[in-house]
Amino acid sequence: MSDENDKILDDPANRVVCTFDNRQQAEDAKAALADFGISGHRIRVLNGEDGADEVDTSAKWFADTDKEIKKYTRELHAGNTVISIPVKDCDCREEVNRIVQNFDARHITHFGEWITEVMG
Repeated sequence: MSDENDKILDDPANRVVCTFDNRQQAEDAKAALADFGISGHRIRVLNGEDGADEVDTSAKWFADTDKEIKKYTRELHAGNTVISIPVKDCDCREEVNRIVQNFDARHITHFGEWITEVMG
C-alpha cells in the first residue's frame, strides 16, 4: 500500500482498521497515533459515501477478511469514518488498539498476514 493512489483497503494486511462515529474523533486519534510514532501520511482516513468509493470490495481473500471489509463499507455508507493504521509488530498493534479506544473507536480489527482478529 505504498502508492497513495491505491485504494485504502485494497490489501489490509498488517494494519489495524477501525470505525469512528465522526471524523473529528478519527482525526484526534490520528494525531495521537502520530505522537506515538506512526507517520501521519501512512494512516488512511475515509469518511462517508466518498470514502466508501475508496474501498476495494472486488478482491477475494479469506472469508473473514471479506466479511470485515464489507462491514467497513457499510459503516462508511452510514456516514461514519474509518481509519487504517499500519502496525509492525504485536506491541505496536496493542498500543494502536489502546490509542484508538481512547477516542471511542468501534469495530477494531487487526488484519495480519494469515489471520483477521477483531480486537474491540
